[in-house]
Amino acid sequence: MVSCSGPCWYWDKKDLAHTPSQSDGLDPATEARYRREGARFIFDVGTRLGLHYDTLATGITYFHRFYMFHSFKQFPRYVTGACCLFLAGKVEETPKKCKDIIKTARSLLNDVQFEEVMVLERILLQTIKFDLQVEHPYQFLLHMDCFDNVFGTFLEFHDRCYLWEGRRALRFHPKYLN
Repeated sequence: MVSCSGPCWYWDKKDLAHTPSQSDGLDPATEARYRREGARFIFDVGTRLGLHYDTLATGITYFHRFYMFHSFKQFPRYVTGACCLFLAGKVEETPKKCKDIIKTARSLLNDVQFEEVMVLERILLQTIKFDLQVEHPYQFLLHMDCFDNVFGTFLEFHDRCYLWEGRRALRFHPKYLN
């Protein structure tokens, strides 16, 4: 892990090559796909619920951090994604009921998983060491004078920030991701 003072959420390449999921027998390509699918799940469900981009990005960040300590084989990605979105809503002051998240994700989750999400919230909080504050790369983009000229629509803006859903966010501070 990269050295930091306080909680550190940046890993070096060696750490990223030896995640709990890979130690549990998952190949790197499958792990990368699961990370993308989990991030996309958070984005899609959160968007359908009308959540702000801060909330979605925070949920995605929690998701990636969680799987640096736990295996995808132990914790299903969509249940974890729902939990990360649920917690992010509270942190970013845009809370949604867990039942609403489950209902919105009906094609991937069922009512039984409501309890799983609630139990997983404690595990998530312990895993992220109750460090709830997240810096996002797009915050640095917003301070650029050329924002309107470079990013005309929210979709273009999202595509630029999409890299937050990848492993780069686990290696570098947000201001270096632009």
